[in-house]
Amino acid sequence: MKMNKVLAQEIADKVMKVIPYNVNIMDEIGLIIGSGDEERINTYHQGAISAIERGTIVAIYDTDGGTKPGVNIPIRYKNKIMGVIGISGDPNIVEPFAELVRVTSELLINQEFLFKERRVKEQMKEEFLYQWIFRKDEYDTAFMNSGEAIGINLSLVRKAVIVKGSIQNVPYLLDQEFTFKLTPDTLLFIVPSESDIVKRLETSISPDNTRVGIGSNETHTAKSVEEANRAIEIAEKMELPQTLCYYRELKFYDYLTKKDISLAEMSYLFKELDENPKGQELIETLICFIKYNGDMNAISKELHIHRNSLAYRLQRIEILTNKNPKKFTELFQLFAGYVQYKMS
Repeated sequence: MKMNKVLAQEIADKVMKVIPYNVNIMDEIGLIIGSGDEERINTYHQGAISAIERGTIVAIYDTDGGTKPGVNIPIRYKNKIMGVIGISGDPNIVEPFAELVRVTSELLINQEFLFKERRVKEQMKEEFLYQWIFRKDEYDTAFMNSGEAIGINLSLVRKAVIVKGSIQNVPYLLDQEFTFKLTPDTLLFIVPSESDIVKRLETSISPDNTRVGIGSNETHTAKSVEEANRAIEIAEKMELPQTLCYYRELKFYDYLTKKDISLAEMSYLFKELDENPKGQELIETLICFIKYNGDMNAISKELHIHRNSLAYRLQRIEILTNKNPKKFTELFQLFAGYVQYKMS
């Protein structure tokens, strides 16, 4: 690994805050890439070249040929010389600072390179997560090995949990739990099937403006991700009250909309009803009828209308749709048509 100019200048600046002497930072071939004296940057330093060749500290007393007096100390990373730090001044005075300066420089370099390595690993993990959550194909050996290289066990049964909306604090993650931001307001968690991540999330989300989609336990993660996303979509389109949207509880809606059942005519009828206040009133009555399992007293109380008015509305629904809400099979068709209308 090579030391860049930004890091070199940072080291020079920090060291010069501690010692009252000019500091030069040279790369692995003796070129000055950081200095308290800007005019010397991008020039070669003979003392540094000597220190690189000898692999040890070099003191310069003779100032012939324009060379300034001082000491030059090799700096190492993983036992390899990657540059030289030079301190200008009388070697007898500045040399006692040499070891302190070397240790400080190597600590800064190690810190910078460790940060870079960590950033590269995080970027690799993020790129892999993106491929993983959208991968439709089966996991081949190469893909499994790539996951293992960054600490992801692809053989585990997992579930996807998607948080759409505001989240106060991202919960702590356990082993084999990963998170990925899908959009600015949508966060995806991929966790083992037995994970209690949903419980940990409940304290960090607001039920007023957040939905949490939970997919099924799957060996193929993309399927669970799709289910979690679909659970939120169904809950939003159907205006369901729950914050926690389990796909296993909502897949009935997909069954209705994806099977080869022709409800286009019924769906269109609900569209027409929904476009005028009287029609909306009938739709509200139908949904309330379903909610209270046909209990006329409970429905009348909920809608704040007389039983006779309720009976009239149900009759209007039957006349307009040719389906009697009081007959189970016809009520099912009414509800299926309503679901298809809302979902489309």
